[in-house]
Amino acid sequence: MKARSYMPNQFGKVITMLLVAIGPMFTSCEKEEGEVVNDIAIELTFKDSSGNDLLDAKTPHAYSPSNIDLYYLTNGKQERVFDGKLDYPKQFFVYQAGSQYVMRLFPSLQEENMRTQTYIKLSETDTDTISCAVKRWGKNNQSVAVTRVWYNNELVWDGTGPRYMEIVK
Repeated sequence: MKARSYMPNQFGKVITMLLVAIGPMFTSCEKEEGEVVNDIAIELTFKDSSGNDLLDAKTPHAYSPSNIDLYYLTNGKQERVFDGKLDYPKQFFVYQAGSQYVMRLFPSLQEENMRTQTYIKLSETDTDTISCAVKRWGKNNQSVAVTRVWYNNELVWDGTGPRYMEIVK
């Protein structure tokens, strides 16, 4: 009976495993883009002239989130925002932070005249406008960030610090 040597087969397996492990490092492939960034949320608080929180249901004449609607300007037309498949179908939600209520709003990303336009219908008689400058980047412009915010045509956020505004009504 002749003895068989398994050394060449084992050596071949080791070489194959090494090539499989380090081979991709030597192939040329297009550099992948980084993560997709979606940095667009705007946080708002609403106060009356006495400092009362207008998003707090206990405040007289408070704005009720169920009655607030957003409208995006798209191709020159205001379109009411609602997508029942989303966690926040009206593109905003209100939450409590400490003793105050905050609206987190996701503005339109459709640029018209170098800005996006979002209308906040707070009540039947009170509608305000949020305009945003946005920056897009990455492969196919998949990433987006709000870089400046105007509230009723007044610059309220210039890209520095938290994207938070207190609105006095």
